[in-house]
Amino acid sequence: MASSAMGWSELLPELKELILDRLTSLSDHLRLASVCSSWRSSVVTIITSNRCPRLRLLPFLMLPPADKEKDNTTKIRPFFNLSSRKKINELHIPEIHDKWCCGSSQGWLLTVDGFTKEIQLFNPVSEGHIHLPSLSEFSFPPREHPPEPPTNTSMHYIHKAVLSSNPCTTPDYVVVVIVTNQKWLAYYKPGADKWTTIVSEKCCHFEDAIFYKQGLLLYAVSNHGPVVTYDFSSETPIEREITFRPPAGRGCDMYYLVESLGELLLVLRHFRWLDDHEPDGHYDDDDYKDIVVHPPFKFKTIKFWVRKLDESKREWIPIQSIGDDRILFLGNSSSISLSAQEFPECPCMGNSIYFNDDYDYGPFEPPSEGYHDTGVFNFETRRVESFLGSFPPHLTTCTFWLTPEPIGSVSTNFICKLFDIG
Repeated sequence: MASSAMGWSELLPELKELILDRLTSLSDHLRLASVCSSWRSSVVTIITSNRCPRLRLLPFLMLPPADKEKDNTTKIRPFFNLSSRKKINELHIPEIHDKWCCGSSQGWLLTVDGFTKEIQLFNPVSEGHIHLPSLSEFSFPPREHPPEPPTNTSMHYIHKAVLSSNPCTTPDYVVVVIVTNQKWLAYYKPGADKWTTIVSEKCCHFEDAIFYKQGLLLYAVSNHGPVVTYDFSSETPIEREITFRPPAGRGCDMYYLVESLGELLLVLRHFRWLDDHEPDGHYDDDDYKDIVVHPPFKFKTIKFWVRKLDESKREWIPIQSIGDDRILFLGNSSSISLSAQEFPECPCMGNSIYFNDDYDYGPFEPPSEGYHDTGVFNFETRRVESFLGSFPPHLTTCTFWLTPEPIGSVSTNFICKLFDIG
């Protein structure tokens, strides 16, 4: 008697679970979800039930539209998938139509409508959106040199946004933004009808901020003052000085704060500028003397320094490596640290920093030469390389790291598109 082979869709649920339990990455689960509707249902059940807490995704780089004339006004946005080193061309996201993205945190994008000045949080995975007070609802104390007010062209009025927690999981979250040409800190709590500015006599021109250890304690770094914390568990945030002004290193251009394995790291980013050299004709580091910046670009990132906070000594301790297993993602999104071992299918190198171009070109106009300074820095080779392959040398608008978090069947549909899975 001839026997018929059993199809994948006819496997018993118990066998499916045994197979799924052996998978180690979310991308593998998603590829199985593309086999048939039965497998897709099983994968969605596992993802949404949180039975596999180890399932995580690498950040995706949200790219400008292919049509340069449309800039951020198109409903279609491409993404770059680091896991596959592929560009996913057509993701339909109508919610960002005619809006400018100003930051990404906890899987949410903060967008600004340049004409109505409306601000919203949008989660492209869950399709959730939260309306925030508009650009008109920022206020600042009287100063001799007040910050520039927002205009219809001030798409870069908000430099960065960070969330204390994911609004999908808790209503008790805080949104903190770095705003204006003077880089003030302001915050929003659910139920408020305006933004509240944090006034500090010691600190100004903030470079980065992070909610450390998943709490309501914000750490913020500026290039003109000490590193401070703000405790948002009270009605009015309480400021406390943690360390003195951060070490600038030799030629430091930007600062980042990132939590890695429970420790707070300060990352210093160094550029080489066009025709950049020391007054005596010698470069500051012979290891980088062969790196040249070519017009029309004015600079490029060549290296990073990292320091670890010793809060008891009020010091930043220099470290030469972030660990063979660690990957940092830096930019105008919330900086994060991930384990390379969690993504065995990914070509990402451990002990490396992946970064995008988030240099402050000014609060009103994008750079004429485009956003070009994107790459990966490895601490062993001490070199910067491109990970975008054959992409254009410069991009018309900002890029953003977006780290999707699986939430329900709708999120699985979107994430499957990010992996180009039908």
